[in-house]
Amino acid sequence: MANYDPPQPLWKRSLAGLLDFLLAFFVVGYLLSAVSDNRLFSFVKNSKGTELDIFPLKGWPAWVAPVLIIAYFVVLGRTGGTIFQRLFRMKRAGT
Repeated sequence: MANYDPPQPLWKRSLAGLLDFLLAFFVVGYLLSAVSDNRLFSFVKNSKGTELDIFPLKGWPAWVAPVLIIAYFVVLGRTGGTIFQRLFRMKRAGT
């Protein structure tokens, strides 16, 4: 777990983590669906009606997406903080 100097409030750390996850999820989903030639938005008809799939990831993109999201946190966490940690000016101890 990261140590911050000075210690940051819980709401700030939680909000930064949630926003970073959403950013990574949507960016990775968009890029993988564009690379794998899937339509970005698809309407699926089933017995209940019509549903909207935003990122219809199937096959190898569905396995690569979690790996890239984890890599986002690992790589940026080791290089000074994720995007929203930097935007919230969360200084890590020892950096």
